[in-house]
Amino acid sequence: MSQEGFKPTQEQLATVFEYAELQMSPERLAEKYEDYSTILALIRQASVRELGETVPATAFKAAWE
Repeated sequence: MSQEGFKPTQEQLATVFEYAELQMSPERLAEKYEDYSTILALIRQASVRELGETVPATAFKAAWE
């Protein structure tokens, strides 16, 4: 699925809320669908697409001195 034109369906959003163990009534989901779908689409766009040859950074020097 192309990430550029991604817009989740109400069923997909309901699945996301269920997976996150967040109770969401069907009425509330329908009422706030545009807000939730826009946010989920932005999160998906912000996700890393390819790491390629990027070397991971280390937060500490793992050596005995």
